Amino acid sequence: MPSATRLLATLSLLLVLAGCAGQLPRWGGGPEPDPQAESLFRAGDYEGAMHRYRHLAQTTRDHDYYLLRAADAALRAGDGRTAQQLADAVDPRELEKFDRNQYLLLQSRLDLNAGRARDAMAKLNILAGERLEGGQEVHYRTLRASAYNQLGDMLASARERVELGRLLSDPEAIRKNNEAIYDALDRLPDQALTERLAPESDTLSGWMDLTHVLKTTPPGGLSTALNEWRTRYPGHPADGGFLDSLVREKGLKVQVSPLGQAAEAPPASQPPAAPAHPFIGVLLPLSGPYAAASQAIRSGMLAAYYADPNPAKLPLRFVDSQAGDVYQSYRKLAEEGASAVVGPLTKEHVVALSRGGDLPVPVLALNQTAEADHEQLFQLGLTPEQDVEQAAGSAWFDARQNALVLAPATQFGQRMIKHFTGYWRTLGGKVLAVKTYPHHGPDLAAPVQELLAKAAPPPAGAAPNAAQPADFVFLIADARDARSIMPQIATHAAGRLPVYGNSHVYSGKSDPAADQDLDGLIFCDLPWLLNPNDGGPLSTQALATQIQQTPPDYVKLIALGLDAYRLVPQLRQFKDDPQYRFSGATGTLSLQTGNRFQRQLECAQFAGGTLQPRGTAPVLQSPTPPVTAR
Repeated sequence: MPSATRLLATLSLLLVLAGCAGQLPRWGGGPEPDPQAESLFRAGDYEGAMHRYRHLAQTTRDHDYYLLRAADAALRAGDGRTAQQLADAVDPRELEKFDRNQYLLLQSRLDLNAGRARDAMAKLNILAGERLEGGQEVHYRTLRASAYNQLGDMLASARERVELGRLLSDPEAIRKNNEAIYDALDRLPDQALTERLAPESDTLSGWMDLTHVLKTTPPGGLSTALNEWRTRYPGHPADGGFLDSLVREKGLKVQVSPLGQAAEAPPASQPPAAPAHPFIGVLLPLSGPYAAASQAIRSGMLAAYYADPNPAKLPLRFVDSQAGDVYQSYRKLAEEGASAVVGPLTKEHVVALSRGGDLPVPVLALNQTAEADHEQLFQLGLTPEQDVEQAAGSAWFDARQNALVLAPATQFGQRMIKHFTGYWRTLGGKVLAVKTYPHHGPDLAAPVQELLAKAAPPPAGAAPNAAQPADFVFLIADARDARSIMPQIATHAAGRLPVYGNSHVYSGKSDPAADQDLDGLIFCDLPWLLNPNDGGPLSTQALATQIQQTPPDYVKLIALGLDAYRLVPQLRQFKDDPQYRFSGATGTLSLQTGNRFQRQLECAQFAGGTLQPRGTAPVLQSPTPPVTAR
């Protein structure tokens, strides 16, 4: 049972809630089953079943019941937007008690699909203490486990799945649930496992103890340690085939080292340990405020690892950079056989590592800062300054010169204003006016109108040397604010001003209905997001399950993990050949001064709510060292 299989099972288990083709869930309180809808559902034609249920909602007295069934079918068909619209049209007061519970479960599924774990948990909490029937408790426990997973509370997620395990009878469902329990606990630092280990020998304690044993026991002592574990937890559900597969995996595939712990010295009576096999060390903040970001990077690295056909590929060993001095953690990895280290992630840790002392093996840091400089330290990061420069370069290539800048009244907005204005002026352009707006404010019309007043052409008869009017707007916004601002610009500028934006204006998910408000907006972003079918097993389409279970703010970090894994074997080639380029998920990568990677993005423009490609983004000059957010 490879680690990637564990991860994929965890991320896809939520889909079990919708059932498999040919399996109709039990619904209560409604009319007699409709033969046509049942036939479509059993055949796996969920879209057809949805249309049939919508028809029944319009033509029978059971309007809300059939709308709820239609929403469920739409979600199974992968049409989350329609499912949400149908579910929102249901009046739960018109449903029987069983179906009201089903309604809450469905709404929480929709929340989780959209990354709204807290909203999902609020709905699930309403069901706490309710008597659930007909498989609803299985759905309830699975949804709670998935919500905790999204929120980064791996222990609570594992606890929910332990309760879920008591309700399952199908061997395949039990196997997948066991994989999910172990994967959740496997992400916890070893210290958290031992500190929270309950004194009583309950099932969850057995899982935690087993995870601790597998993470910390040297291969030579594993058999004895597992026998002792079996004595402490006789008849534990992890024992048997599941544990056997874990033992086969131990030391052969992806390894997770004891986080910040020193390896125990072997007893004096034992012969010296054999030299460690080489591996790639990964230093990430697996605990603390950046844990969710790290899990997205980890997900990308694991996906790239298991898609790598090279039989000689080196295993990965993940270490929590929060567990101690980052330089000492790096040295320990190097001493134990790491041929290279990926990470750390935060700017502070990158600087600390570069200044810690000798770096005997190369490091691919996942952030960029001018304060870190070392021959063995390479820096790759999703710095928003590079996105801004390339969108600005697109405007310059389109013969724009006079800019208006609109940005949120936040620290990030000020940072991007400063970087854009400085970069634009180095190109020879002018910034005529800057205006800020309230981030996610209810009414953004006023700041847009005030800014656009600067775009008016000079009055008739003005002197030839009169100030030239603005010829474009540079918009710094996320997708939500951009959808509010773009219609205002279109209305008040009467289509005269093109708009260029930073990469955050795109949510990363195609949504033609909502994105019609973005028509005309030009931006540059990761090729991995803009070309969802490119990349084979590592495309966004192929990794849809991981993306769905990753909070939206961290999805791009999956791409960073993909590139981090694939760059490590090529670091020497980048050093030896200054012209070498790598087409990655985060962009076309080239090595620049200070061992910092430049990402050349791709650009697109919204038209009719869909993305139209504009080609590779221009890189007009060597970028100034970026200031990073972390």
